[in-house]
Amino acid sequence: MLAPQLVPSALTSSVSTILQFPTEAVRPVRSLRHMTTQLLQEAAQVIPNQQLLINVVSKRVRQLGLGHRPLVETTPRMSLTDIALKEIIAGKLTYESLEGSTDGA
Repeated sequence: MLAPQLVPSALTSSVSTILQFPTEAVRPVRSLRHMTTQLLQEAAQVIPNQQLLINVVSKRVRQLGLGHRPLVETTPRMSLTDIALKEIIAGKLTYESLEGSTDGA
């Protein structure tokens, strides 16, 4: 349905055109996933408790999404999750365990 809108009007009258999207764009996605997996494994060495790691990353991603500046060098294609994981690996993020306060009182 959308394909006729994507073809320039000068081409539609004389020659039928098939739009082809580059297939190379799929490869960087795979490498980005691989990078995130590698960062996750390295961050798990710093914070071995999986639930705690997820909570720290989640909180930091929320902060970054609100406009907080990254504490490590980033690249334009890095996701907020990758930035948070790199910050943990670099030792820029710490956490505090609140022992004994189960109900917040």
